[in-house]
Amino acid sequence: MATAVITPGSMEPHPGRPNARIPQLNQNPWDTFEPAAGSSQDRSLIFARNKSERGKLVHIQQLEKQFSPATGFLELMEQVAHPSFLKLLECYHHDASCTLIWEPTEVSVSHILASSCSITTDELVGIVKPVLEGIQYLRGLGRALATLGPETILLTQSGDVKIMGVENSCEIKESEMNPATMKLCALADVVTKLMLKNRTYEWETEIQNLPCQLESISVEEILQNELFTRDSCDGELKLLVSVANKTAYHGIKSYYARC
Repeated sequence: MATAVITPGSMEPHPGRPNARIPQLNQNPWDTFEPAAGSSQDRSLIFARNKSERGKLVHIQQLEKQFSPATGFLELMEQVAHPSFLKLLECYHHDASCTLIWEPTEVSVSHILASSCSITTDELVGIVKPVLEGIQYLRGLGRALATLGPETILLTQSGDVKIMGVENSCEIKESEMNPATMKLCALADVVTKLMLKNRTYEWETEIQNLPCQLESISVEEILQNELFTRDSCDGELKLLVSVANKTAYHGIKSYYARC
């Protein structure tokens, strides 16, 4: 997880859209949580569980001692809250340091790409649609993601898709909004890589055309595509998450192949 960036709280409140406050606690987070595992990719990130509610899992990000989020950072995280974005649960201040408590995730799209499992149309759509909805939401706020790639698209154990890094999003003028700046071109690259995971799969024409559409039309138009308007099943990505978690980077063979 990238180090949090302070973004000025210049966003105006939006009427009718409640912004849940992020609790700030002046106490040692390790009085509440106990570490379970560390991240091999980000030493500042620790997988932990609540001492009193042992089934409650979180990701804990320990920031550099000299870093302390300004009010603007927390206000931004409250104002950009959306189901497609990784949720900041709490912020702890202790001994001149700051610790952020994030909702837990299981794998990233990078893990799926590194795993031996294949992917179907419904699963591809299940990953892409929440990302499009997050991009569209930010567009409505006059903002855009700073970066988007396989490593910043995360999935929870239950198969929910979460975009990491919304805290680094930036303000953007309407005249500057295009597929590249809104990270639709980056999403097109992710789609292409996922499609290549299953070279023998007979992709629908709409899926085959999706990368080109992402690079040429607006997010609103793309979301009107029949691919994204038809009903989907809850937990569609749950099995994919489980198999990817077991086979990515471990050299374990998967029999989860559908073509």
